[in-house]
Amino acid sequence: MPRKILPTLAILLTTGLATSPALAQQGEWYRPTEPPAQLRQAHGIYQQALQAFSMGDDNATIQLCRQAENFSHGDKNICHLMALAYARSGDNYNAMIKFRAALQLDYNFVPCRNNYGIFLKKTGKDTEAMRMFEECNKIDPNYPDAYYHLGEIYHEKGDLDKAIDNFETATRKNPNYVDAQKDLGLAIYERYTSGQGGTIEDSIEKLQIAEKLMPTNPIIHYHLGNIYCSDGKLDEAEAEFRTALSHDVKCAPAHWELARVRYYRGDPNRCLDEIKQASKINPLYTDTKKWPHVDPLAMRTMAAKCLEFEGRNIDSVDAWKDVAGMQRNNAEVLKHIADMERVLRANVNKKRKGAQFDPEEVNALVRKGLTQVDDGDMDGAKQTFNRVLELDPQNFDGTQNLGAVLEAQGDLNGASAKYQAAMALQPKYDGCVYNFGYLLEKMGLPADAGLKYQEFHELAGRYPYDPKHIVSLQQEEARKRARAEQIKKRGY
Repeated sequence: MPRKILPTLAILLTTGLATSPALAQQGEWYRPTEPPAQLRQAHGIYQQALQAFSMGDDNATIQLCRQAENFSHGDKNICHLMALAYARSGDNYNAMIKFRAALQLDYNFVPCRNNYGIFLKKTGKDTEAMRMFEECNKIDPNYPDAYYHLGEIYHEKGDLDKAIDNFETATRKNPNYVDAQKDLGLAIYERYTSGQGGTIEDSIEKLQIAEKLMPTNPIIHYHLGNIYCSDGKLDEAEAEFRTALSHDVKCAPAHWELARVRYYRGDPNRCLDEIKQASKINPLYTDTKKWPHVDPLAMRTMAAKCLEFEGRNIDSVDAWKDVAGMQRNNAEVLKHIADMERVLRANVNKKRKGAQFDPEEVNALVRKGLTQVDDGDMDGAKQTFNRVLELDPQNFDGTQNLGAVLEAQGDLNGASAKYQAAMALQPKYDGCVYNFGYLLEKMGLPADAGLKYQEFHELAGRYPYDPKHIVSLQQEEARKRARAEQIKKRGY
């Protein structure tokens, strides 16, 4: 029988066993009648059971709790701990019995009732779980966990308004509630993207609070990076994805999103690096963390494109063949493979005219320059990429990456010239077009940026992120022009 592990229950155990002063004043349905010596013995065994549970030994926990019950037949905490151990070990029937037994001993045992609600939710009984959380709120209106878990259910059902209300209540009751702050930010963002109201700034604010509360949590940085992408802030997004990976190098979704950012910033080399890292990570690790899944087809498709832009056509053909094998409607991909193979056969004995450089030396210099960029040595990287262009003036990587270095150093005009030269070298690379639009936006040229983004859309067929930012940019420029025309007509 598979283990239906309930990690949330385990996390809540400590809060479940430490009742608040408010709960201590509430009446219990059972008062222990055993002699004090017997109760002390039960307490000692119970402490051993707690230790076993914290070490993940559910069988030992259950056995110790049974021993403790022999000395204290009606201890709600023993019943609660047994319920948690049964639930985590996958014995749902006995878990349910023990949760109910604990609540019969003390109807107002809010942490147990909350954990029972989590258990019911995990076993697919959302309606019963909601009743448990709502009853928790009636018994103790200041208990934040029940509001949070009620918000989770509403979120899963698609009722974003009620989900946000409950998440906000949970964060008011406990401003340091990391999960509530994180999920509040994500729910606000989801409501914003669906056009139901709210702002992306509110979403970012909540996630930044969660980030401050738990700065080493990689998935918070990942979500924040995604939202920065939608807001047109690719530099901030890259920083968040890199921070996520600094806390867990096996965070596959962060590798993938960082790869996408680098693709759309015209950097196929480092895009391939991130795809390679993401591909190495066992999907089971991602599953155990409950992180977003990475689409293997999307990764392999982007890798095939990058290899093609890098001139590694044999590797690119192999990658495209993998892509064709991963989908049914692959006629267009197979045609592209045939075209590439035909070009490869035609060029097998051809050499580029005037090429008097060692390709391996150039590639090594490109890798050196990228390493210098990652290390923050922009002056060194600039010298390296200039050396690449001395050896091979038509080198795409040297041209594009020199533009990126100039952009990082604040020379936006110089970066613009290099980016335009790179687009001329790789006219089919849609990421270069998007990257140039991003630079134009930085330069305070929204009209030009909007046109470039539109050109990207015509080339790629769709925007890589939520288009609201780009649409807003284009509309704002249109409003400015209309206003200027009105002022001109009125003569003031």
